Amino acid sequence: MNWNIETGKQISIIISIIVMVLMIIKYRKTGKENLFFIIGYLLFSLIDIFCYFYYRFTSMPTDIFYVIGFLMIVFFLYLLYYYQLLYVPLLKKIQTVILILFVLNIGFMFYSEDDLLHHFSFNMLYVDILLLLFSIILFLYQTFNSDKILRINNYPPFWISVALLIFFIGSIPILFFRTTVSESIYFFILFMLNLISNSILIFGLLGNKQEKTR
Repeated sequence: MNWNIETGKQISIIISIIVMVLMIIKYRKTGKENLFFIIGYLLFSLIDIFCYFYYRFTSMPTDIFYVIGFLMIVFFLYLLYYYQLLYVPLLKKIQTVILILFVLNIGFMFYSEDDLLHHFSFNMLYVDILLLLFSIILFLYQTFNSDKILRINNYPPFWISVALLIFFIGSIPILFFRTTVSESIYFFILFMLNLISNSILIFGLLGNKQEKTR
């Protein structure tokens, strides 16, 4: 497969910038309830853009930026986002446990992995993804058992959740088999997942203003 990895990365950067601009423009219409996700997305995109140019001009490792910025801060913001969205008492308690497990996992990874800050931990990423998927399932369960389901097209948190599900569920197999597939296929699949998830985000951001969460 002949896939230009650099071109794919540059297109992904452009798409991320478009989504960031839309998030800023549509912030008042999408509601303050999406603030934690917006901050997390902006932070991850800015880290990704910074690391692309940083590595290109210095050829120095960028692992520390992804470990601290993405694996720790961004995922924490995403989990906090779902904690804020949940209003059913039992589900909120479960999300609290998920947040505690997230913090404990960071401590465990520092203990079990050597020099965690200077190499990207896929084990930590897998746990982060698993916790995030559980959070999304809790949110979707709450959503499908509420009147939000009647106005799902105009409910941005739903589309944000769909985008995250597609990206992270889709990325698990390719991340797991990253050492057995070619670099071109690896980055092409990640590019397509990024394209699809960002397209869903754009659709959700362009929706009408939803009612405030109870």
